[in-house]
Amino acid sequence: MIPDSALKLLLVHDSFEEANRIVSLLRNANYRAESKHVNQEEVLSKLLQEKPWDMIIGQYQGENTPIKSIFSLIRRFDLDTPVILISEQYNVSEIVEGLRLGAADVLPMDEDQQLLLVVARTLFNLEQRRLLRQFRRRYADAENRCERLLGSSVDAIAIIQEGTYLFTNDSFAQLFGHLESDSMLCLPVIDTIAPEDHARLKEYLRPIDKDEEIPLETLRFTGITNDEIPIPIEARIAKVDYQGEPALELVISRQFLDGQVSTGDDQGAEPSGAMNIQRDKVIELINNAIRLAAQKHSSSVLLYITLDRYSSILAEIGIQKTEELVSQLVDKIRDASSQDVSLMRFKEDTLVMIMPNTGTDAALIFANQLCETVGKHIFQLGEQTFTLTLGIGASVISETVATAEGCIEKALSALTELHQKNNGDFANGANLYQSEIGPEYCEEDVEETARAMLEDKLFELLYQPIIPLQGKQEQFYEVFIQTKPEADEKALPDNFIAKVFKTDAARDIDHWVILESFKALSEKLKSAPTTRLFINICSHTLTDEGFIPWLKVALKASGLYPKNVIFQLREIDVARQYHRSVELIEELSKINGDVALSHFGLAIEPMKLLQNLSVNYIKFDSVIIEKAYQNDESLAELKSLISSLKIENEQIIVPFVERADMIPILWTCGVHYIQGHFLQPPSQRMNYDFSDDDN
Repeated sequence: MIPDSALKLLLVHDSFEEANRIVSLLRNANYRAESKHVNQEEVLSKLLQEKPWDMIIGQYQGENTPIKSIFSLIRRFDLDTPVILISEQYNVSEIVEGLRLGAADVLPMDEDQQLLLVVARTLFNLEQRRLLRQFRRRYADAENRCERLLGSSVDAIAIIQEGTYLFTNDSFAQLFGHLESDSMLCLPVIDTIAPEDHARLKEYLRPIDKDEEIPLETLRFTGITNDEIPIPIEARIAKVDYQGEPALELVISRQFLDGQVSTGDDQGAEPSGAMNIQRDKVIELINNAIRLAAQKHSSSVLLYITLDRYSSILAEIGIQKTEELVSQLVDKIRDASSQDVSLMRFKEDTLVMIMPNTGTDAALIFANQLCETVGKHIFQLGEQTFTLTLGIGASVISETVATAEGCIEKALSALTELHQKNNGDFANGANLYQSEIGPEYCEEDVEETARAMLEDKLFELLYQPIIPLQGKQEQFYEVFIQTKPEADEKALPDNFIAKVFKTDAARDIDHWVILESFKALSEKLKSAPTTRLFINICSHTLTDEGFIPWLKVALKASGLYPKNVIFQLREIDVARQYHRSVELIEELSKINGDVALSHFGLAIEPMKLLQNLSVNYIKFDSVIIEKAYQNDESLAELKSLISSLKIENEQIIVPFVERADMIPILWTCGVHYIQGHFLQPPSQRMNYDFSDDDN
């Protein structure tokens, strides 16, 4: 931003005189500063919602408005407002903490020339981000125009990726007997091709690399309509980029279509429903709100409203009654809403509402009230009555939003958090997406919170089975830790558990996990004597020389043997603390304890790391397994690593098994154990039925 541009500035400082001095400094440097002095959090919240600001200059040691409050509000309102913090003196720890929170810079007081340089750099970076968002919006608009042109084309057009339809226009959908183009989304292409042409066209239904050349050619084959009617097809096929990914475009010309009998002409009227699904119109509506936010600096709130347990309702009462139920729900939502909101149906179970010129607090209050209103209402279909619950994800439509898809993703992210709180079954509530400009908690806050939660018993354990593939009879479970649902009231930061294990509180939490696991295992051994637990220990416990003496006491008190548990070390921790790891493994071996090495395969030379380690089990990292799913080269690398481990007589565990077709491959390779959500996700009880295995 050039120096003579208007600089919209907020000065968050306890001292009006110091704030005024900073404004004078900027004006002397030819900045036309339109500034406001703020010394209360409530005032800052109000100003941030009124209009966009170019910058906040804040007092690091401010008492009236702590710096954490500044960043909390910026996250809440999803703003791109850079913050420069001024400290009373040069202090490295304060600089680190300020940057960790998300500040553009932290500088000492009275360093005026440095402040001017930092302001210039920060404004330049802000301008570049705004330009980037502007170009992204233009790009999204261009894509939308192209999509509209595709949709209105007289030719029948389809976009195919990895053997499924990503897009079809109405002409293409009607040719194959579908009333709406949306009904062909994600439909396997092979289902619309006659069996005799499958082998010939299979080459076009595989994943395509970005650099792969596919010549433009004409294909002739027999298509199969939705009513199982064969129709001759002549289509031009070509490689295209669709939404940034390589895909195939299938075009059936108007001339060819004119020679065919349209299967959609006599299908009858479209069945009436609660509200037609209007994905394109929803996207267009959001894009209009984004443009308005960028041009007039106004903000709106998007509510992504989903009907909980839609699939179960559909299976129970059928499509017709479900649509009647959705119709009543739409009427109820409209009755509870003001006249100026837009409400459209985005998916079968999803409505989207845009609330113009609405603050986040007001939108969230409305969303929660809507959930409560719907939850209390009795819906009636004939003699049947139903109660429904909603899940609502909210996201702000402001100048920081570049695309409609990005806005929807944010709302979905907020909704996912609600589902996770209820074990994925339902949402029944509203949640606002908050951006992540920087961690709201510093390390000291995380440690303090973790210790308080430990004292308040707000952690709990989960157990996931590790299932034998090669005829073993053991019943293995891995122990995980998570926060209890009631802990969510503390507004914990993202990845809280991972952050906890980077603090000194990790050692105490490891001790708690071990003791609680021992209690559960003692009880489980009464009914399943071959049960063993894999217990993770962190780097802090790894370096604790008092761990083994403490463990001996804990084992004796619980009446367990060391062989009942396997302690699991991460590959990265072992690499960083190699000599101490060797010592700990030897100490555990002396008391007849077993060790597993987890997250294996990420080191530069993973096999070299094992040369002087005497571990009993090797568990791969999920990244290695994910890559093996994606391409044959990575799968070959996994097989090679497994072969190397078998030569060393290691017991091999493969986690993250999420596909049934992977199990025979792993069995053939000689993998000893598998683990994954596909088999059973972590649960609060050790209740997997090992007798159901085919081993």
